[in-house]
Amino acid sequence: MVTKKTRIRRTAEQTREVMLDAGMAQLESEGVQFGLDHLTLEAACAATDVPRSSSHAAWSIDDEYTPQALYQREVLRRWLDEREGEVFAEAAATALTEAFSRRGDSLTRGEVIRIAIQAAIEAAVDPGADGGGSGFLSTDMAIKHALASQPLDGRDPAVAGWVRDTEIGQRERRIGDTYRPLADLLGLRPRPEFGDDAFHHLAVAVAALTEGLTLRHLVLREFDYANRTVREDDSDVPSTLLGVCVEALVDLFLEDDD
Repeated sequence: MVTKKTRIRRTAEQTREVMLDAGMAQLESEGVQFGLDHLTLEAACAATDVPRSSSHAAWSIDDEYTPQALYQREVLRRWLDEREGEVFAEAAATALTEAFSRRGDSLTRGEVIRIAIQAAIEAAVDPGADGGGSGFLSTDMAIKHALASQPLDGRDPAVAGWVRDTEIGQRERRIGDTYRPLADLLGLRPRPEFGDDAFHHLAVAVAALTEGLTLRHLVLREFDYANRTVREDDSDVPSTLLGVCVEALVDLFLEDDD
């Protein structure tokens, strides 16, 4: 006797939540592709027990967009919202804590900056277990470039707004969680010609530098900007091209606080 499989009954809201979880898992494993063509209702159904008919019905909640478009937008918005975790700051703080436990007050200002920067870079470019590159950095850039490739009058205003708000939120969090505490730790203050905007400029410049070098690394594989190199002045504190550039930006916008 064949037992008929019992179908789980869910409300439309519960169905959407199950499918959003499947979409998030798909982004984590496959990343963002231009157009989000791989992020489909069918893929979400295949990864869950949601029937195809129920999936379309659950997302038929806006006459302006198709169920497929609404699903893609909501998965993307959730990914952007959950991206608020401060991965880079946590990595830098952990590295500094370990360094201070080993060497304490013998660390120089340059060494502290270098250690923190190096840890943040490694968190950003960590290839992960599959060797596919950083999910945070690659997905973030894919979203921005996909948006930039669209005509100004054809961009999805909601997605553009989410990207903008997430960028602003990340910048403010990075200033509050990383740059200001690091400046206090090292006895640094904004240079008077920049005022308090120094932290804003520093955060934007470092983010742009990181994204730019990452893009170039995609096409210039023989030049790995994230490889550690030993500096002659501090042989026990390895650095990178990106680390050297960020250190120069810190010196540009911040000065010693007498």
